[in-house]
Amino acid sequence: STMDSPSSRPPNLPLRIGSVVLTIVALSRPCVASEAWPMGVGVSLAGAEFGMVERNLSNVSPGVHGVDYLYNSPTTSRHVAVSGFQLVRVPFRWERIQPRLGASLDPAELERLESTVDSAAQHGLKVILDLHNYCRYRIDTSQEVVEAIVDEPINGKPAVRRDHLADLWRRLALKFRSHPGVLAYGIMNEPHDMGNSSWKEISQVVVDAVRSVDEHSWVCVAGDDWSHADRFEEINGPRAWIRDPAGRTVYEAHCYFDFDGSGRYRLSYDDELRLDKGLLQRGNTRIASFVQWLDRNNAHGILGEVGIPVGDRRWVALMKDLSRNAERHNIPLVVWAAGEWWGDYPLSIQPLLEPGKPTALESLGLADVIEATR
Repeated sequence: STMDSPSSRPPNLPLRIGSVVLTIVALSRPCVASEAWPMGVGVSLAGAEFGMVERNLSNVSPGVHGVDYLYNSPTTSRHVAVSGFQLVRVPFRWERIQPRLGASLDPAELERLESTVDSAAQHGLKVILDLHNYCRYRIDTSQEVVEAIVDEPINGKPAVRRDHLADLWRRLALKFRSHPGVLAYGIMNEPHDMGNSSWKEISQVVVDAVRSVDEHSWVCVAGDDWSHADRFEEINGPRAWIRDPAGRTVYEAHCYFDFDGSGRYRLSYDDELRLDKGLLQRGNTRIASFVQWLDRNNAHGILGEVGIPVGDRRWVALMKDLSRNAERHNIPLVVWAAGEWWGDYPLSIQPLLEPGKPTALESLGLADVIEATR
């Protein structure tokens, strides 16, 4: 999900939107979760991760809230709850929440994040906090802005280390561990192109840091290489890798229905069908190996990003079939995406949340699924 503010993103800027599956695993008693991962249908509330990448977003220049990026208002939380969703995924940026690595969290940004969680909880929603950074941190070195990959050396020395990421999540866990609205910590959205860095090692260190202060909350660990569901085992190997004494780790993968799984939907439905007569089965085909991976590892999962162009109703059949299949395997899913700043973004379900419109779940063919998860 490479995302910027719709107001600042050039029309031709690629939008990277994967599909996320989160899985819970305890490797201390190999791969047995300590309790059931809750079912539900969710939606991402995009906005706080928007903006400024093309204008040198960095820890020194994070942008202005309400101008470059946005935490959604309580109205959106209310509409989401009324529409029947049970989970919300809240993306945010590392550079804004912690402008100095290893230092205190930014009070104003933390307050905005906490207010969003408060609003969701007031409407009965559970929140997945989603660090939307792709295992990178844009750091101002005084000479230039560098997009530093965690643990990857720059001029012989890592600018951002795994212990920095662990420190961030220890601080966030201390803040939110007792919040009734927080379900899970999504420690990193879509790590990719990691060079010589090891996402498995990095993610384990982060889980250890969380567990040093919070034994209750779920921790969501994304798969490497954009977290594609259909390549999850190919990229990450046959075994679940996190050792979690609490048994409350979740693995994350993404799944979209367009030809390259990017979520850009550059081709029309007609063109996709022309290229692939099996288009209607594409979603279930793409998650099949991931479902098998979860089963073999006795792990739970969630499809954390699944989205369709809402302007063409023919995509709804794919969404509906995938959601039913996921529900059969006890895998909740999170729709991409709501958000007050999406404008004419084709995957935005924000207009479907407005009063007087059919509920988003009905419009996406998910209403029967959510009834099954209540």
